[in-house]
Amino acid sequence: FSYTAIMSSNKINIKAVMAECVAMAFFVYLGCGSAALNDPNQRISGISGTGDEIVDGNGANISRPSWVQLVAFQFGLAITVLAYATAHISGGQINCAITFALVIAKELSVIQGIANFAGQMIGSIIGACLLLGTTENDIETKFNIDFTNSLGANTLNPRFSVGNAFMAELLMTALLTWVVFETAVNKKSVADNCAPIAIGLAVFLAHVVNIPITGCSINPTRSFGPAVVASLNGADDLWDDHWIFWVAPLLGSGLVAVVRGLFIMKENENDGP
Repeated sequence: FSYTAIMSSNKINIKAVMAECVAMAFFVYLGCGSAALNDPNQRISGISGTGDEIVDGNGANISRPSWVQLVAFQFGLAITVLAYATAHISGGQINCAITFALVIAKELSVIQGIANFAGQMIGSIIGACLLLGTTENDIETKFNIDFTNSLGANTLNPRFSVGNAFMAELLMTALLTWVVFETAVNKKSVADNCAPIAIGLAVFLAHVVNIPITGCSINPTRSFGPAVVASLNGADDLWDDHWIFWVAPLLGSGLVAVVRGLFIMKENENDGP
């Protein structure tokens, strides 16, 4: 498992762009779908919704551990499967924060990074549209199909401050980016073809911590599609704190790219092919 095979050319690799688009569509559908379609009576405040949530004395929502673990595991498993499926084509980035970090570390060309980002954005919207098609209520039924009422879009839990959310998203994206560099980019890595497993576990760990706070983004493109499609479908207040899900992850991944990624690339060059 390595990013290097598809990174050296300054020409756009269309197959890589398509792979990122398809993988992102599946990632949004699978991850956000697990939030939208499971546990009607155990919702989480970080993923917006209304109904029979558990609340504390101040009326703020509190997460249920079983629901958090279910959704966290689904996101982690999804990224593992999709990384394995696309590693030989695009490197299995499936996250514009990771793409951004690879560009900064000069492991990925700027033009390919921009193209991959475009593919990821389109894929996120497609995945959200497919999830809407799966969860949109029939006007003749009284049952609520999407238990988040927002296709699993990220929102800020009112029990936490903007600063809490920003720190959580920055740190967990930094963790994910560090794991990517050390397992999938570093030539000295002992992970070899098991790198997607480590990356998936990092995603799982991040979600266990961040779901109660923000629903866990650590991936701006994952956050964008559901917010767009759910807003167009009538969901409210999804953009109030949306900037957090872009600025914090990109800052976290960018810092890791500068502090560690560039050094790994230099070490790789010194070690030779």
